[in-house]
Amino acid sequence: MIRFYFHPTPNPAKIALFLEEADLAYETVPVDTMKGEQHEPAFRAINPNGKVPAIVDTEGPGGAEARVFDSSAILLYLGDKTGQFLGAPADRPELLSWLFFIASGLGPFSG
Repeated sequence: MIRFYFHPTPNPAKIALFLEEADLAYETVPVDTMKGEQHEPAFRAINPNGKVPAIVDTEGPGGAEARVFDSSAILLYLGDKTGQFLGAPADRPELLSWLFFIASGLGPFSG
């Protein structure tokens, strides 16, 4: 089961779309960033940088619980976990280039 920590903003929307399209079982956990809930110790234990989205996969690698934060890291983790939306191995360099361009270039630049 995936616990999905979100606030209705663009970055968490990417994760919501992936979870729905991949037909993964998940539980939504709202984090009200307008009230500062992302800075509470319980959430900071999941994401030390205090931002949404974040997930906790209760069935992570080796059956252990795994936390993942940052939308690009979550997308890559879920893609690897499910084997979906990654394309063929030959597509991986292009996929990673665009994924990280959006994460570190276009996203921060556009605010």
